[in-house]
Amino acid sequence: MNLLASQLKIKGTIEAFAKLQLIDPVWAVSIAMIESSLGVYQKSSTGCKGVFQMSSIAMKDLLQEMEKHDDDLIDIACGISFLYLLLKRHGDIRTATAHFCDPADRDFYVPKVFAYMDTFKDD
Repeated sequence: MNLLASQLKIKGTIEAFAKLQLIDPVWAVSIAMIESSLGVYQKSSTGCKGVFQMSSIAMKDLLQEMEKHDDDLIDIACGISFLYLLLKRHGDIRTATAHFCDPADRDFYVPKVFAYMDTFKDD
C-alpha cells in the first residue's frame, strides 16, 4: 500500500504505542485506516475527530471502565495521554505538572516531581 509521508508517521506511532500496550499493531493500524485513513485532521459527520475517531461516549466508557477495574495498562495509557495534553496546552513541564495535580497540592507536588526527575536522570 502506498502511504503518504504523514500517514507513514502516524502508522509508526500507532505501531509503537500498540506494541507497548500489547495490542496487535496490524489490528490497530487497520482500524485507524478505516476510521480516518491515518489522517489526524479527519472529522466525521457525528463529530468524532482524530486518527481513531474517538467520541466523547467512547472516552466516557473508558473512564467508567477504569473506575470498575484496576488495569495498569489503561491507567498508564490515559496518564501519558493526559500528560501529553497538558504539555501541549501549557507548553512547559513545570506548568503542565502543576495542572496534573490538585491545585491545593501544587506547592509540594511540583518540587517533588522535579526532585524525582533529577533522581531518575542519574539512573
